[in-house]
Amino acid sequence: MGLTDALFASTSGLRSLGHGMSVVGDNVANLNTSAFKGARITFSDVMAQRINTSSGSGQMGRGASINALYPMMQQGSFESTASPTDLAIAGNGFFILKDPKSAGNTFYTRDGQFLVEKQGYLVNPAGLRVQGWQIDEVSGDITGALQDIQIQRSSPPVQTSKIDVITNLDAREELENIEIPLEGNVYVASGDPPETITTNFVVRDINGQDIPIKVELTWNGTTQKWDSYQIIYETTGEVLASGADTTATKATIELPLTKEKILINWSNVTHEDGLQEGLNVPGPAGLIKLDNDNNTPIPENTWKSIDVTVKDINGNDVSLRIYLYFQNGTPPNNTDFPAEIRDKLPELADGRWHYLVFQPPTTGATLPADENGTLLSWGANISDIKRNASFFLDGTTQKIDLNWDNVDTGGAGNLATIQSESGEDFFRLQQINTLYDQWDARKDTPLASTDYTYRTTLTIYDSLGTPHEVTIYYDRTSRDNVYEFLVACNPDEDQRDFTFDSVPMQWTTTEGSVTVKREIPSGNTLTQVKKGVLMYGRVEFDNQGNIKNFYDTYRVDPNTGDIVQIVNDSGNPVSDTIDGFDVIGSHGYPIVTADFLGLNLDQDPPQTDETLAAAYNDIQKIELNFGYYYKDGAWRSESVRTTQYATSNSTIFYDQDGYGPGYLESISVDTEGVLTGHYSNGRVIPLWMVGLANFNAPEMLDKAGGNLYRETTHSGPPVTGKPGTNGLGSIAPNSLEQSNVDLGEQFVKMITIQRGFQADARTITVTDAMLEELINLKR
Repeated sequence: MGLTDALFASTSGLRSLGHGMSVVGDNVANLNTSAFKGARITFSDVMAQRINTSSGSGQMGRGASINALYPMMQQGSFESTASPTDLAIAGNGFFILKDPKSAGNTFYTRDGQFLVEKQGYLVNPAGLRVQGWQIDEVSGDITGALQDIQIQRSSPPVQTSKIDVITNLDAREELENIEIPLEGNVYVASGDPPETITTNFVVRDINGQDIPIKVELTWNGTTQKWDSYQIIYETTGEVLASGADTTATKATIELPLTKEKILINWSNVTHEDGLQEGLNVPGPAGLIKLDNDNNTPIPENTWKSIDVTVKDINGNDVSLRIYLYFQNGTPPNNTDFPAEIRDKLPELADGRWHYLVFQPPTTGATLPADENGTLLSWGANISDIKRNASFFLDGTTQKIDLNWDNVDTGGAGNLATIQSESGEDFFRLQQINTLYDQWDARKDTPLASTDYTYRTTLTIYDSLGTPHEVTIYYDRTSRDNVYEFLVACNPDEDQRDFTFDSVPMQWTTTEGSVTVKREIPSGNTLTQVKKGVLMYGRVEFDNQGNIKNFYDTYRVDPNTGDIVQIVNDSGNPVSDTIDGFDVIGSHGYPIVTADFLGLNLDQDPPQTDETLAAAYNDIQKIELNFGYYYKDGAWRSESVRTTQYATSNSTIFYDQDGYGPGYLESISVDTEGVLTGHYSNGRVIPLWMVGLANFNAPEMLDKAGGNLYRETTHSGPPVTGKPGTNGLGSIAPNSLEQSNVDLGEQFVKMITIQRGFQADARTITVTDAMLEELINLKR
């Protein structure tokens, strides 16, 4: 019946409008809910009923129903907050959250009210964990897959791997004056022929090479002048300085390899009758050269020895005994060697030399094993083309080089020494004292203030985060535009292996199938003196005050304590260093090695090869940046660099990349969603990047409550990405997105729904009255 249909149609309207009012009520209720997206409801009519009319078939409506109900995803405005972890998305996208209590339970939200909980996870108020990518601290790129963002509460220590020290070195500093004073006497009566006096000695340059120098002076008693003088490089015969018919008593020479300038001064040579004639040079013994006695080769497969008396640095005589053995078919017995080195001997090879040096000799001893003196140095399997060795006098740092290039074998002769011009069995040493030579760790102040022109100090860190001071000393040399530098730490903090070994200076190398062994037990004093020295080198400036070359640069081997050349006298890095570490780092700067932990780099005590390799790997390798790096065969300058200008010595800039341990003080977030930790040790570390997701139909997401959404079939799968990419919005830190509900619009809808509801209700009332009239017809 028509009236009943009217009741049902009105009822459907009431039902639909009631739902509409519920939507409006929900929108208004969530007016202050962060990132709430207001819903929109629309209505549609119900399928009409066909009825007959005078004009034909007609349709009569059956009421109203809900057509659609979905959220409006428009951007809400932002509210500024004081919390850096309050995040808002400016644009498209959702934060990704996971429930830690259930695997695979993923939610999406626009509500960025996040905080860091006790375990460091970034969570929403319900404890769901925010997803993101971890950032590699070195490269700055994201790594791995999306995972729970967990903030590190502490910052682990980072050992220093690069130090930057930019200075200006005053170009007005005076050059160093290196002088070798000669003494002697030559007398020539007037009218007698001129007479020549000579001497020779060795100059140990900054490379540790002994340069043999010969001086010839010819005096003319008639003219009371020097007829001539010559200073000769004996190795090549090159005349380094000369003069004729002169009263000059000084001449400056330049060393052939290092170009060091040295003043030779013979002003103290006298011309008195009756005094012993000759020319002498002061200084201790520096070089011993062995030869065949009477040009008779020594026998093979037999120990030969020679006693030599040398001068120490105080002018005292010291007796030594040197043993040589050339193996050609018959190796020496193991018992020929002192007991303390028998276990260290390699397999002895033919065509090789074995040597030992003792102080003092033992009377009657004919074999090394019979000696009761101190073993200063020994070697086994020394190549026939490398017949040299070195040692230190017992308890001193006086280094003496030994050379037996002139010794021939195959006869029945004995050893002899090549005597100097003064008739001594050794050549006196004149040494160019560098900053390295002057360093003495046994003193309270290892380097006196008079030894250098400028110093600068900075703090570095080891792998445990312990701070250590490193000082760089600078000094002028005798060459124009050349400075030397020394890098050193506190000797008491130097824990390199050679500072602990009873015999630090030991070398084992291989030449094909032959193992070569060298050891200098007498080097212990030197290594104790040089504790703290990390690097020594020289830099040459051009006429514009910029460094044009590093050269003659060394570092100290952490195993042996010996200096190892890493840049040669031409300024080129050494390709194969003795210590086995790289010369140039990844940034192009020379590498310093240090050890503040006490790593064992040898078999004393014994250890596995894996442990030994790990110890070498743990040696702290530090690049030293003066503002110049090596690339494509040349040293190149940075924009900020060490200079030599005519102004005061000063440190322009210094920095290092190490840190001690620290604790999280604050977090900051940028527009790309990068969470950066600020730690008490000064580190600012990019930690995480917040991940975002978007959907092809975000309106079809399923509301899960708590400002959360779930993926549905109709929404499509999430497309994840970095903020600001692929259509995703950027991040607004210290902000929350507000509800996008328009209160005025909701009130208007409320009025229209209310009026519609009133009208529907009135329809039911009228229909009820009509039904009542119909029923009254019965009366």
